[in-house]
Order: sequence, then structure tokens, then C-alpha cells
Amino acid sequence: MGKLGEFEHLTAGPGWAAFTQPQLYLNALLVLLAATASGALLAHHPVYRGRPLSLSVIEQRKTVIIYSTVGALIAIVCTVAPSMAFVIFGIGGLMRFRTDTGESTTTGHTIMGTLIGLCWGLGMQLVAVLATLYCWAVIYVLEAATIQKVRVDIEVAKMPRAADAYRDALQRAGCQILGHGKSLKKGQMHFVVRLPRRYDNDAIWNALEAIPEELRGATDWPE
Repeated sequence: MGKLGEFEHLTAGPGWAAFTQPQLYLNALLVLLAATASGALLAHHPVYRGRPLSLSVIEQRKTVIIYSTVGALIAIVCTVAPSMAFVIFGIGGLMRFRTDTGESTTTGHTIMGTLIGLCWGLGMQLVAVLATLYCWAVIYVLEAATIQKVRVDIEVAKMPRAADAYRDALQRAGCQILGHGKSLKKGQMHFVVRLPRRYDNDAIWNALEAIPEELRGATDWPE
């Protein structure tokens, strides 16, 4: 893998000239791929295997991967223009504490866009184009699937049979069950499901409503 320092000369002369140097394509892609792969390895550490899967765990995994990629972009930008480290730090703080960007993964997406804009402004057109395409692909892979949590309030005595009935209903509706948990104290059970790529919310709700009444609890399903 080439060193990040190989990008330094992009500030000298027209940045578009970098497109005529294939080696820079490879260097940039290898840096981004290595960072994303490292983040994925950390996000799916074996220590977490076997633990209940929840929406917060899924979001945490995405966040680790996104911010690993963001870190690689920051390194490339700061190698070309070290003074940008202070700018990026300030922008990150502003986004985190002064801008309502929602979840941490959304904040990561916003920082990605900001860094790509900096690349354009610094004459790093090659990095800007590659980063745009690469980050688009990463976001698509991580966010293409819609994941929801289904909570059911039900009597503890009915839970075993009701869990099977809900699992069957969700799978018939095309959902993939990622995790299942229950709280005997609260009289609740929940399912973390990946929805079909093209899904009908009403169809899924109807499948849940078709569960026999004696096994059906109060279902909390997002509208």
C-alpha cells in the first residue's frame, strides 16, 4: 500500500492532473478499503457473538465502520494540508454539538460530505471523486436494508407459543429475524427484523393481525 504522503503533490499544479496517474487511484482505494475493513472487524468482534441483537447494537456497528472510513479521509486531507486538522476538528465539534444531525451514523455521513467538499476545495479532485463513489457504496451497503423493532406486550404464560406465532408471521411477510428477546418482568417480548427491500407496511401489519387472538398481544409496530 502506498503512503498517504504520495498525495502531497496534489496541491501543486492543477488537481485534475492527478487523474492521469493510475497509481493514485490504487493508493486512495486501498487506504479507504483498509480503513473500512478494519472498522468492520472491530464492529463484528467475536466477543459480541451470541449476545442479543438490538437496534442500538446494529447502529453501533454501522457507526464504527462509518467513522473508520471518515478517519481515513481525514488522514488524507491532513497529509495534503496539515492546517486542515484544526478546521476539521472545529467542523466536527460544530456538527456534534450545534447541529441536529440525528443518529451518530447520520453525523458520520454529514462529516463524509464535508470532507469530500474540502477535497474539492483543496484541489484534490481525484480523492473527491473516488471518496464520493466509495462512500456512496459504503452507505448503500450499510443503510439499504430497513431494520425495525417489533415489541409485543403479552402474558408471560403465553410467551413461548406466542413467540413462535409471531416469528412465523413475520417470516411469512418476508421479514428476516435478526434478534429476539423477552422481559418476563415487563411482560414483553421483541423482535429485531430486517424488512424486505420492497415491503408493504400494511401487509406486514395484516400478517401480525392474523395471529390467533389467544396468542396475540398488544403489538407496537411503526407506522
